Amino acid sequence: MNSFYNLIDTIKGKLEESDFNNKVTFGDITDVDLEKQTSFPLTHIIVERATVSERTISFEITLVCMDIVNVSKEEGYDKEFYGNDNVQDILNTQLGVITTVIAHLRRLDLNNNNFLRIEQDVAAEPFLERFENELAGWESTMTITALNESSIC
Repeated sequence: MNSFYNLIDTIKGKLEESDFNNKVTFGDITDVDLEKQTSFPLTHIIVERATVSERTISFEITLVCMDIVNVSKEEGYDKEFYGNDNVQDILNTQLGVITTVIAHLRRLDLNNNNFLRIEQDVAAEPFLERFENELAGWESTMTITALNESSIC
C-alpha cells in the first residue's frame, strides 16, 4: 500500500517545480526552522486525517505557502495602497503556488499512474506577519481522494 507516499511525493514534486517555492517541508509546523531566511519561500505540508472507504482513502491536507516579508526603506510608487513591503507580492506568488497544485490535482495531471483527485472547491486563507520572522502567505486545507490499495485477500 503506497497511497500515502504517492500523495505526499506527488504534491512535493509539483511544489518543487514552482519558481516561487524553494523548499518543501512536512509534519508539524512547529518542527520547521522558520528562522532560516535562505529556505524561503517554502511550502509546508500537514496531513490532518485520512478517511478510509471501501475503494478510496480521502486525505485531508493543509498546505501553508509562505515567504518572508521584506520592508523597503525606499518610497513606493503608491505607498498608501502597496505600503513599503512585499506583502502583496508574496500573496500573489504564494496563491499561485497553491492554485497550481489544486489545478493539477483537479485535472488528474499529477496522478503518476495512481488516482489522486480533488473534487470539491478549495478555499485559501491569507495570513500576514505570522510566526517569528514576519511571514506572509496562504493556508489551504483540501481533501484529496486516492485509491484504497489495501486488499483483504
